[in-house]
Amino acid sequence: MASVREIASTTMLWVKEFPTNIFKKTTSKLLTIEFVRRNKNSIIICLIIWFIASVTGYLILNSSVKHLNNDFYQHGLLVTRKLADMIGPSLLEKNILSLNVTIGEVEGSNNLIFISILNHENKLVVHTDSDMINETLIPIKNGRYIATIKGVFIEAKSLPNNEKIVSFSTIVTFSGINIGKVYLIFSSTHLYSSISKYKALFVYAIVFSLLLFSAIMAAIDRISKTKALKIQKELEGMTRIGPYILQKKIAQGGMAELFLADFVREDGFRRIVAIKKILPHLIENLEFIKMFIREARLAALLQHPNIVQINDFGKFQNVYFISMEYIRGKNLAEITVEAKKGLSVDQSIFLVSQISRGLQYSHSKIDDKTGEPLNIVHRDISPQNILVSFQGEVKISDFGISKARSEPSLTLAGVIKGKLSYMSPEQALGQSVDHRADIYALGIVFYEILSGKRLYQFGSDLEAIRFIPEKEIAPIIKLRPDIPDELNRIVMKCLEKDKKSRYQSAQELHDDLIHLKTKLNISYDRSNLADFMEKHFKKEKIF
Repeated sequence: MASVREIASTTMLWVKEFPTNIFKKTTSKLLTIEFVRRNKNSIIICLIIWFIASVTGYLILNSSVKHLNNDFYQHGLLVTRKLADMIGPSLLEKNILSLNVTIGEVEGSNNLIFISILNHENKLVVHTDSDMINETLIPIKNGRYIATIKGVFIEAKSLPNNEKIVSFSTIVTFSGINIGKVYLIFSSTHLYSSISKYKALFVYAIVFSLLLFSAIMAAIDRISKTKALKIQKELEGMTRIGPYILQKKIAQGGMAELFLADFVREDGFRRIVAIKKILPHLIENLEFIKMFIREARLAALLQHPNIVQINDFGKFQNVYFISMEYIRGKNLAEITVEAKKGLSVDQSIFLVSQISRGLQYSHSKIDDKTGEPLNIVHRDISPQNILVSFQGEVKISDFGISKARSEPSLTLAGVIKGKLSYMSPEQALGQSVDHRADIYALGIVFYEILSGKRLYQFGSDLEAIRFIPEKEIAPIIKLRPDIPDELNRIVMKCLEKDKKSRYQSAQELHDDLIHLKTKLNISYDRSNLADFMEKHFKKEKIF
């Protein structure tokens, strides 16, 4: 049973990874749309420009609305304060003529509906509507309070006829004594009408920009499609890449295709090679190009009998390619399927001992420039990436997502790399990964070739994250009672959840296998493996 701490840790990681996985799934679905995949970079650039333009437009709108409001309210405040300052003596003396003259001076203000002057008893003394004189002013009902600025009380209201008004009122004093009040009503309909026009203009601009964006993307797509079709036609008809004459397509994945090819030198030297080249629709994908170049450069550093050798890398007529050693044979996944009930103990020990040699070499590879270990971690050890030739050679392939310690990471934080079913617990938990993750993956391969069954099968990253760190693995001896106890111990040590409890190097694993092989007097070697390949895949041999 997993401890509470482990469950809590896994749950927290699941929560942490959830947004990333949602983003990944959404992005993946979008990238299945041919239009999006073909114009990904252009779409991103256009969206960034559109976003910046939209934010800029919104800021301009906000500034304009603020400016309109400021002008309106400043005008109301100014007129109200000015009137209050002017009428003090006249109101005290009840000089109606003087008060009317003063009102007349400000009556022409923009959007002013009426002005009223009240005495200390709140009775109307002067009003722009003479019929209101000596009436008691009824304040605005259900008014919305706006603010009180420098003693001026401001309220707003919408009238039944949909007219919007704003009232400004302030106390009139003389020698510090409250002698009355001024009350002004302004129409704010024009203000809100202007604001509405500005907002409508902003919406129209957004809609127009989206239509323009769509038109631009349609034009870019037409150009991209025309260019891609042209390149595709050129590539489809391409039977030669520099000195390499393509013979037949061996395989194709989502990002690259593999060809059997003849390498023909000017002096007549010929050799069969495998050419891996990028699919046409990815030629302009700079991110993938970088990963492809990186794979070639990293794999080219590795020269070992148990690693597929890189012969050449380059670009020919817009095509990036890798020339590599051609392995005439099958991958371990195909061999396991053919065996059905699992491979023999002798054969399994030989295979894994060969793989561990290749891993030990890559893990301990020294940087020729600095003299420091590169600590290359493959990160994708799986049956599909282990090749067995018809001559009995065992080789590790596809260093496409491997990583050297000295290299910057080219992957997004939280994104899981490697086949889900062969991830180590630390990979699933998003922790730092070292060479012991490869040992764990090799342990799964070892387990599966002995049992003839898949150990893990997951449908998603989230499922792998939840189960790999805590799911107990049944000892291989329970599935294969015929295997020696010591072999069971070796396999299960590779599969320890805690990387500190695993083999600390591929060399340790290799040494234990050789010791067991000697102890059990196993003589299985490359010739026996070649015989096995001949027996099971004779019809599929090309040469």
